[in-house]
Amino acid sequence: MKKTILWGAMALALSAVPASAADFGAYGAFWDTEDADQALGVGGKLSFGIFELRASYFSDVTADAEPESQDFEISVVPLEAGLTFKFAQGERFTPYVGGGAGYYLLDTTDFDIDDEVGYYAVLGADIKGASGLGFMVEGIYRNMEATVRGDFDDNPDIDEDVDLQLGGFGVNAGLVWSF
Repeated sequence: MKKTILWGAMALALSAVPASAADFGAYGAFWDTEDADQALGVGGKLSFGIFELRASYFSDVTADAEPESQDFEISVVPLEAGLTFKFAQGERFTPYVGGGAGYYLLDTTDFDIDDEVGYYAVLGADIKGASGLGFMVEGIYRNMEATVRGDFDDNPDIDEDVDLQLGGFGVNAGLVWSF
């Protein structure tokens, strides 16, 4: 149900926007989660006017544990849709602020975890050349919580369900192209 609502909202938003003002960005990503660890990833974004779609991939947001037998990994694919307000549209230096909702695809190597919903806020700038190609840098905050479920017999101090606050600040930097 959550996926259907999110995809329906994205389709409705995209159908209401003219295709003449679009930006595509590809970037490297850094995310510092509250309860897990720091992670590096990759991502992309597509903007149509004020509407924006984002997707990123982080292969492991958890810290390495010793001994290795107690180490597990959580991979996260944030799929996000929101609004972005650009303050100097069409200029070489274009600062912006935005935010929206996210659906976070979660997977873990050893236990069970469900996909979650959350939100994000972003503050950034595009620095473009005359051809429309340029650089982008932005700070992002994501807020979402996940519950890891499983049999933690190796560690009797942990309950059957562990709540993780995966919200935290991050930085994205890469290329942007306006077309």
